[in-house]
Amino acid sequence: MMRKSHVRPHNRRTVFSKERTNLRTEAGQAAARPCRRVSAECPLGPQAGSRERVMEQRAARREPRLFGRTHELAALWSQWEATTAGRLHVTLVAGEPGIGKTRLLQEIAEGAGQVGALVLRGGASAAEGMPPYLPFLEALGGYIRTAPLEQLRTQADSIAPILATILPELPLRLGELAPSYPLPPEQTRLRLYEAVGMFLAAIAVKRPLLLLLDDLHWADTSTLDLLCYVAQHQAVSRLCILGAYRSDELASRPALERSILSLTRNRQLMTLALQPLGEADVAELTTRLLGVPPDHLLSQRLWKESEGNPFLLEEVVRAWLESGVLTVTPSRASISSSPEARLPASIGSLIRQRFARLPQEVLETLRPAAILGRTFAGSFLAEAIGQDEELVEERLLTAVQVEVLRYDPPERYTFSHDLLRTYLYNEVTPARKRRFHGFIGRLLEARLDQENAHQLAQLAFHFAHSGDHARGATYSQLAAVQAVRAAAPFEAMSHYHMALDLLDQQDQHRGALWLALGEAALSAGVEREAMQAFEAAQTWFTHHPDMVAAARAACGQGRAWARLEEHAAAQAALEQALTLLHEHACAEQVLVLVELATLLAVSLGKHTEGLVYGRRALELAGQLGEGRLEAMANRVVGNLLVRGNELPQGIPLLERALTLALAADDPAEAAECCACLTTAYFWSSRMHQMQESLLRRIELAHRCQEPYQMRHLYPWLTACAACLGNFVEAEQWLSRAETAIASLASPEPQAFLLQIRGILAVSHHDYEAAEEYLAQAMVLFRQMGPGVLIWYLPLLGWSQALLGKRQEALACLQESEALLSSQEPGTILSGNVTLYLAQVALLLADWERITSYTTRLLPFQGLFLDGLVDRILGELFTSQTNWSEAQACLSRAEELARRENLLPELALTQVAQAQLALPQGGRGSVLRARNCFEQALALFQEMGLPGQVLAVQAHLEQLPERSSSRGARSLPAGLSSREVEVLRLVAQGKSNRQIAEELVLSEKTVINHLTSIFNKTVTDN
Repeated sequence: MMRKSHVRPHNRRTVFSKERTNLRTEAGQAAARPCRRVSAECPLGPQAGSRERVMEQRAARREPRLFGRTHELAALWSQWEATTAGRLHVTLVAGEPGIGKTRLLQEIAEGAGQVGALVLRGGASAAEGMPPYLPFLEALGGYIRTAPLEQLRTQADSIAPILATILPELPLRLGELAPSYPLPPEQTRLRLYEAVGMFLAAIAVKRPLLLLLDDLHWADTSTLDLLCYVAQHQAVSRLCILGAYRSDELASRPALERSILSLTRNRQLMTLALQPLGEADVAELTTRLLGVPPDHLLSQRLWKESEGNPFLLEEVVRAWLESGVLTVTPSRASISSSPEARLPASIGSLIRQRFARLPQEVLETLRPAAILGRTFAGSFLAEAIGQDEELVEERLLTAVQVEVLRYDPPERYTFSHDLLRTYLYNEVTPARKRRFHGFIGRLLEARLDQENAHQLAQLAFHFAHSGDHARGATYSQLAAVQAVRAAAPFEAMSHYHMALDLLDQQDQHRGALWLALGEAALSAGVEREAMQAFEAAQTWFTHHPDMVAAARAACGQGRAWARLEEHAAAQAALEQALTLLHEHACAEQVLVLVELATLLAVSLGKHTEGLVYGRRALELAGQLGEGRLEAMANRVVGNLLVRGNELPQGIPLLERALTLALAADDPAEAAECCACLTTAYFWSSRMHQMQESLLRRIELAHRCQEPYQMRHLYPWLTACAACLGNFVEAEQWLSRAETAIASLASPEPQAFLLQIRGILAVSHHDYEAAEEYLAQAMVLFRQMGPGVLIWYLPLLGWSQALLGKRQEALACLQESEALLSSQEPGTILSGNVTLYLAQVALLLADWERITSYTTRLLPFQGLFLDGLVDRILGELFTSQTNWSEAQACLSRAEELARRENLLPELALTQVAQAQLALPQGGRGSVLRARNCFEQALALFQEMGLPGQVLAVQAHLEQLPERSSSRGARSLPAGLSSREVEVLRLVAQGKSNRQIAEELVLSEKTVINHLTSIFNKTVTDN
């Protein structure tokens, strides 16, 4: 019988439960004890020898195969096989420390490799000084170093300059690369994510790709955001992503938790939770470890004490072997009944006992290795500690034999568990740590590549911990700049904080660091922290007089306040920035004026006041003569003029801005100019120019690798196609729009797309679907504040009025009027909202509002505000029996619709003219109405709008047989009015194409009319 232990079993399990939640923090300070020899027959015993002998022994023995993971292996393999068919899968393995997550991933990797897959591995690290995107850098960096050159060149292709911002291996292999165009931070990040996704997809074309991402509980925010982006945008790639994370750390890792929720919500994730091993599996693993099976008592004891955790099980077996508690015979293993057969008091005790078996010189080599990180190069370690490389290698191979380290040729070593590295790191005295961090820093500095983010982050970390504050601050700042370039703002913030902590309080660089920290925080979406940083920067530059820099900081505060929708505070901050710059005619003043103009005109609805600041910016930019500034100022002022219903003055400025941006080789600014021109041409009814602007914007977006531009491009192309009557093409653009916005965090693109769908549904006479789409859109638009909501809310009321929901439509109308009251009258916004409110008033027969809206719409005659303003004015005047004004408006609408080929508007105008002719009465009124309805019917049929066709047919059926005026004659041979028009043009000698152009029909429709004429008149062609 085994004697009672000094610690009761349930207490021992409690100890292990606590230890498992905090494995990395356990520290021990015991000195190394003399090595105790373990039987060579035992697989866990240390063996010495050359590198080749070590590799031979490991190949012969291999690591223990997995036990108790049959179901998990099958599930993962199923995911992998599905990937080979061309469908991306993401699977995350979750479990407590030591449960076997990494080993499970390795097993799948070995199997996938055997069937021809390419396996790339990377992992996050708890060690400080790691760059952003570390798991992807490890995986892709290794591939870049070894891939055939021409294959790599083909796969990287045009995205190589973008990838090079985080993968310095690329220019080393491919040669010097052209720099990518600068973009705002959010767009830079999306461009990088798209490039990485495209690169992975290109790699997976030749053979399926398995990407292993281990230790994701330590992953930085940028890594997790990139993972989600790739999963959403490369859904049809032959790419399988397998990751692992500690389940007990999930609650303290909000970025990981958010990413898991996002992937789950998009149905792209399978999570596999690893459970502890059962008693039979523990017995089988023990047999593998000891070479003989354990007896029942030993098996039961090991299962209870380890709680089915493979890592703890191995450590207990090692400890008991070392202490002589286990008796191993050729046939079985058993446990002694001595008092020593008790579990050590902590994980630290287990690890301490494990390291006690190693010679002192091996431990002295491993401790500085732990400072280098979990993975390190043997040659670099030898150089850092000043010892012979072969001697260091021999000691490291000894650690490989007892599985403290793993060896990856040609000279990479990795601690088999980060707990082991952490323990050794904590054993090093503070003074020795500082000294060794300094040695490492100087070695890295001697071989520095300032484009290598990994090196810069390591230098910052090592010098910061060496006591060399000056170097630590310098490299922290350089690492922050590199993180900004790599679109990793959170990591940049961390480096800037480190630099500020290391610098003396009076150091001259503090102001610039605060300013840079504010910009990084803005990019990260942490506006409150950004404001604090900008405020500190402004205070610094005020006390160390630099008014331009102080103004830059004040402008930063204004931008941060604006993002928080605190517009009054934003205005105050920007005006303060202008005050600081009153004696400085510089680029910064142009930027502040532009920010202030946009805030006042767009966010606060003070259009006239905003335009004043915009004109000042334009004048100053012209004086400075800098192309990019002039382009921006022309764009902003042109856009404000257009939005102020001064399109003839605004459009030329926008066109000049585009010319300047292209001349300055600034595709990002040129794309913004095209965005403004798109709406300007749209409101001017110039749909073909609008389409050209959109297609040019696509070209510019591709040129500067900016996927964020696509969020509105495809919805606008949808609207453009619909306005021209090409509804099949509109649906095609709509599908591409869905793909383009799928992964964007902002709700605005999705809301914009929903309102486009709502308008299309109205065109198809599907009012129920329209209301549903628009209601969903309003939920999202409300999140963006009243300044955005006002543009779209009236559409919901319009759809409700079309359905006859009078009370709902009236409530929507009243809310819209309240929102509009805070906006400056006479702007495009005011006109666009009034256009929809007028249609609601017509449907509700609200005569007072009809009169009011008619007056308010008059300044917008000739424009297209989601519909021809002249057509709506014609309907308003018709309802007020003002026949002459109604006819004049509808005639202008018809002329414009024909000139710009706006087929839906032309058809609706024909319907409005018919509805004017009937109440107007007079000679031939019914005939005129019938003629207009028939023309509308033909157009709706041609566009493939059956709902509208049925509505017009219903109008035709309700027409009286004769006109209310005497003398009206029926047309000969039963011809329709449209057929008479066609026949008249035939008589004039015009061709089918000329007839089609004049009547705004397709040639096919003209042929159909001619066939009908021949049949009715019984004549041959």
